[in-house]
Amino acid sequence: MLKALKEALSALSKPVTITYPAGGPEEKYSQVPKGLRGKPQFDDEKCIGCGACTVQCSSGADTYHDEGELRILEVKLSKCIFCGRCQEICPEDAIKLTTDFELANNVKGQLIVRLELPLFKCENCGTPITTERQLNKIEERILTQINAQIKDIAKEDLSKYLHLCKNCRRKLSYKLNIHTRKHYLY
Repeated sequence: MLKALKEALSALSKPVTITYPAGGPEEKYSQVPKGLRGKPQFDDEKCIGCGACTVQCSSGADTYHDEGELRILEVKLSKCIFCGRCQEICPEDAIKLTTDFELANNVKGQLIVRLELPLFKCENCGTPITTERQLNKIEERILTQINAQIKDIAKEDLSKYLHLCKNCRRKLSYKLNIHTRKHYLY
């Protein structure tokens, strides 16, 4: 009993835990644990605005919407559970979870990671389609994965219809000779 009382009194004189984060006010957090998933961050150069990260986000923190001439991708940090699914699914490795973990803030508007990309408009009717980066990536992937025998035909078709919205593609497919049935004739 006396021993327990002695330990309790000694614990009152000094703290048992260390101060946050890992030291006193003059000390900085020296080391973050390996694999720490902190604040998500977009790579402005790599992101094509496909929205794959928004589809995979289970918490609904990752969203995108088209506003005027911009595609706006946002991660709401107040909803984010830092699971890393957006990072795993991104085909361009354009979103990464950083080691920045101190996100406390009393202004909700500052808890948003945002990226704006210009939208490409349909050459026929002017309807926004997607980002130009995404169109270029689509063309690149199709041409690298298509059969070499029809690569020239596909390249010609892509130049005709890739820059049209789905409605204009349907309306102009016969006129532009881009209907898929023509491939059966070759």
